[in-house]
Amino acid sequence: MALILAGVPVAAQGDGAPVPVGLRQAVELAVSHNLAARLARYEGASARGEVLRAASSLLPRLTGSAGQSRTFRENLAAQGLTSLGPVPTLIGPFNTFDARLRLVQEVFDLPAARGAAAAAAQRRAAVLEEQLAAEQVSAAAALAYFELYRASEAIASARADEELAAGLLRLAEDRKAAGTAAGIDVARARTQWTRTRLASLEARSAAQAAALRLARVLGLEPGRGLELREQPAFAPEPAPEVEAALQEAAGRRLELRVAAERLGAARQSLAAGRESRLPSISVAGDVGLSGAKPDSSARTTGSLGAALQVPLFSGREIEGRVRRAEAERDAAEARLEDMRAEVEADVRLALLDMATAVDRVRTAQEAERLAEEELSMSRDRFAAGVADNLELLEAQTALTRARDTRIFALARYQNARVNLALGLGRMGDFGS
Repeated sequence: MALILAGVPVAAQGDGAPVPVGLRQAVELAVSHNLAARLARYEGASARGEVLRAASSLLPRLTGSAGQSRTFRENLAAQGLTSLGPVPTLIGPFNTFDARLRLVQEVFDLPAARGAAAAAAQRRAAVLEEQLAAEQVSAAAALAYFELYRASEAIASARADEELAAGLLRLAEDRKAAGTAAGIDVARARTQWTRTRLASLEARSAAQAAALRLARVLGLEPGRGLELREQPAFAPEPAPEVEAALQEAAGRRLELRVAAERLGAARQSLAAGRESRLPSISVAGDVGLSGAKPDSSARTTGSLGAALQVPLFSGREIEGRVRRAEAERDAAEARLEDMRAEVEADVRLALLDMATAVDRVRTAQEAERLAEEELSMSRDRFAAGVADNLELLEAQTALTRARDTRIFALARYQNARVNLALGLGRMGDFGS
């Protein structure tokens, strides 16, 4: 996996030219290629098909038929015709032809109408879930992008530590050669340099693993290289007030809209179950040609009628359907109520995390600045011969920790941005 940051390669194991990826491009790639988003689109297409199927019961049904048959023997006595005078009761052979169009239209069928309404609500929920999957995949892509950037920053930090340790080793060797430092100073410096080399190797390995994870989220081949085009900035914005944020989330969060549509579908299904005891009315008509053969002897025939169906006894099928629909409605109401509480908790936690993340970054930046000053003073003291390099190496270690803390704090800040966008329902605009 080749990883390039701002055009500078920091790992080289990929096949082919690296793919340039900015934050927005990463989000778009994930929405287009990630399996979760694709499956949600397939579910939406399936729900649209179900709407068509459910609505078909309310539309006219037109069927055509044509048939030619030959009867070799027909016993009219089997039909109760035993006294036909000179006409024999055993007739045949004879031909029969019939070609016919038949139209059936439901005039009154409340359960079918309710079923169509429930399917329409399920389709709307599926469309919303498709958008929700895109938001969640976008968040996963953004988090993976920021993780890769954090890993690349860790590489840069490890390099700086390694170069600093190499410089301190040279300083210790020069002072020992000048007779102003002991051999223990050189040994300490060499040990510190070895540790920084090991940390640099580990940082590279972590960056390659993060690149593989990002490629997986984006739906790219694991062997393709990646080129990060953007360096996420620390630019905190005023956070919304809690009540305003809760109102925004209540209006934008797709999870709430999905749960509401599912509840609407469950209520329609319950109404359909209860109304299954009502009668249904349909009209039907047909027109066709009948005769012995499909020739000029065939004559036009037809019929028109209406039918009333009343379910008198269904073996408690209707009762079972109603009870199941009631349970599904109750479950949908519970899910919607729980989702409201979850959305509120998400928003409050996201706001708290964002405020903490901003303070953490600012504190970490100040700690790094102070660690750099401490290292500079320790280097001057060692160079002047007024202290051994133990103090200097401790100052370098403190700077390393401060850098790592700053990098971690910036990563937490970017993650907090993603969580806040998710909590408020703004993930669709993230990175644009």
